[in-house]
Amino acid sequence: MSALSAGSSGWGVRWEDFDNDGWKDLFVAQGHVMDNVGQMDGTLHYLEPPLFALNSRGRLSRSDAGAVAPIAGRGAAFGDLDNDGSLDVVETVLGGEPLLLRNARAGGNHWLTLSLQGTRSNRDGFGATVLANGQCQYVNSAGSYLSASDKRVHFGLGTAASATVDISWPSGVKQHLTNVRSDQFLTVVEPAK
Repeated sequence: MSALSAGSSGWGVRWEDFDNDGWKDLFVAQGHVMDNVGQMDGTLHYLEPPLFALNSRGRLSRSDAGAVAPIAGRGAAFGDLDNDGSLDVVETVLGGEPLLLRNARAGGNHWLTLSLQGTRSNRDGFGATVLANGQCQYVNSAGSYLSASDKRVHFGLGTAASATVDISWPSGVKQHLTNVRSDQFLTVVEPAK
């Protein structure tokens, strides 16, 4: 990990499955805090491209985030903006317009996106823990610096055509779903008891 990020300043950081293979990848909005850092140390840069690292069975390797010139990246928000089953990123840029990074990496891998609706818990299910085929996500809209992400939880399922889903709601209610078909957006309502 240090080989990928040494000498960089990271701001908006998130682990998400961008290629839907069942392994969480890493995205980091980067840009040094001091605009004159290059004058003090020629190995450091104020403007940096985002760090995007794909996870291949526990091994991270730098990947191309797209044709992105070095920027003073700060915040990052994550969500499936075009509802195509793959997560996109919006990165805030200090002194510039936000950068939209559309994801076209999902390939033929399966996915599942859940929207929780609380009845006893809060309306959006914030604070719930969701497990799908052994992967864990927490329901929230937290992003990073000046950012908020999609409240839906997204799971890359790899080759799995269905998922087993377990939800621990903030109210304490436990919910178990089996044989949930992949490649869909599904709203899950908290059971009354």
